[in-house]
Amino acid sequence: MVRTTNRHLTRLFFLLVLGMAFFGGWYADRNWRIEPPTFDQTSEVANGDWIEFASSLGEQAIQIFLGLTSSSK
Repeated sequence: MVRTTNRHLTRLFFLLVLGMAFFGGWYADRNWRIEPPTFDQTSEVANGDWIEFASSLGEQAIQIFLGLTSSSK
């Protein structure tokens, strides 16, 4: 059984998805600011090896994710 789709409905949903993507981008830009000193890895690179560097990057990524998903308001 072949089901036909309405072209106008498909375009409407496509525009709705694009609109929500732009809204999500605007909301994220307005509410979540990542501070550049958070990614400062000069001390780890100068004093450690690549394992410490990779683990510190992973730890900072987890901390950023936790900060973005926690409700601090």
